[in-house]
Amino acid sequence: MNSQDISLHDIHLFVEVAKRGSFSATSTSLGVPVATLSRRIAALEKTLGLELLSRSTRRVSLTAIGQRYFDECAAHVEGALLAHETINTYLDRPAGTLRMSVMPGLTTVLPAVLSELREQYPQIAFEIELGTGGVERDRHRFDLILRGGKQDDSPLIQKPIAQIRWILVASRSYLKRFGRPATPEDLNRHERILTDRLQEWTLSSGDSLIRIDGASHVRTNSAWLGVQLAIAGIGIAWVPSHLALSQTLKEQGLEQVLPEWKLPPVTIYALSESRILSARAKVFLDVLARHLAPRP
Repeated sequence: MNSQDISLHDIHLFVEVAKRGSFSATSTSLGVPVATLSRRIAALEKTLGLELLSRSTRRVSLTAIGQRYFDECAAHVEGALLAHETINTYLDRPAGTLRMSVMPGLTTVLPAVLSELREQYPQIAFEIELGTGGVERDRHRFDLILRGGKQDDSPLIQKPIAQIRWILVASRSYLKRFGRPATPEDLNRHERILTDRLQEWTLSSGDSLIRIDGASHVRTNSAWLGVQLAIAGIGIAWVPSHLALSQTLKEQGLEQVLPEWKLPPVTIYALSESRILSARAKVFLDVLARHLAPRP
């Protein structure tokens, strides 16, 4: 085998297909036709004299030798792409696809973040999945993993990005119908929309600490859905405070409840396999942190 016969572009395509386990998903992400992907990887396999992928009608998986080849190549491919992005960053042109696994609590702030990024950096594309658990098994699929709190059992590199500060909100129609809570204890007589697995709400004001754990009939793991349910007048929800929140509340007919009482903040951590982040990841995290900064 002559090393000159090996195409670095084909190796890149192989790594991307291996990450996603799908020709169609890779085609959509990279803008390369499925037929081209299949043909180029087949050419790579022919050059190597090895079968790298096991193909089925719906998915592809790595063979044993394919996994070893992927492990050897992936870091080098990422390094080459990062070198390319370093030059683009120097020229102020972050580009490419940013693949992320994001905690559901960020769903209400992401539209404003992505809107700003799409305007400033139109060459960046985004692939976003919502997740709450560990992602060690398929961590190769993501450039960034955003989780609330430090992940003690994760082997990935973790960096604190920002704190989420939560507020309680309800629709004007709900408050007109059921009354406005004057004290935290009043929440026990209201319908609480629970987000994630938090049955209990802990509120603080100065040195005072009160726990609210009254019954609730609505629970979701999506902050965005919690907001939509509050807009519909279902009950009181907690949402992350962010840069565009005041305008969002006004547009959606929501009002803050018990503004002098605070819910515990959560530190957002960015997890990745490398300490060196791509230009697109850096600008995303910068904009996200600014949107989550405390409002003046």
